Amino acid sequence: MRIVALLALCTVLCCSQGHKQEECLNLHITPPMIKDMMETSELIQKSLPRDNAPFHRILGKLKKCSKKLNVADFKRILEIYDEHVFQKLWKNNSHQLPKMFTDSFVRLKDMMEICETKGKQTLSLCARENLKTIEDTIKMLQPKGLLKAQSEFRHVLVWISIAMDKSRTHEIH
Repeated sequence: MRIVALLALCTVLCCSQGHKQEECLNLHITPPMIKDMMETSELIQKSLPRDNAPFHRILGKLKKCSKKLNVADFKRILEIYDEHVFQKLWKNNSHQLPKMFTDSFVRLKDMMEICETKGKQTLSLCARENLKTIEDTIKMLQPKGLLKAQSEFRHVLVWISIAMDKSRTHEIH
């Protein structure tokens, strides 16, 4: 009986930590900021050369578990994008990202770091299985591949938005 009570308590604590992280995201990241980043990302994508391999996705393996990603996963994805995609693109002046987008990206990354401390700070099983492969793939990308990774960043913003919506759904019920 004690074991069952202990397991139930652990489950409640684990779920509430994830919920606290989602609440933190909602508190610090405004939907208009995510919407603006999505729109800017879409405009950037439209200005990029046509994707010759539209069905070969860099983030494809994460799409399967996108609704299960947690704040630690998002933080790691943003770190990978910062280090291996945006920093390389920003160095190359011909693909300069809009200042508003870069400022929002830095703020989003900072907020993920803050919100991660509000709960579970470990990667989900799916992210653990796939992020290393994705990072290795992104590290080896040539300039055209970096542009493809940039165009897929919109998916990350959608996943973050879904995570934020989960918290809002909990508030309604």
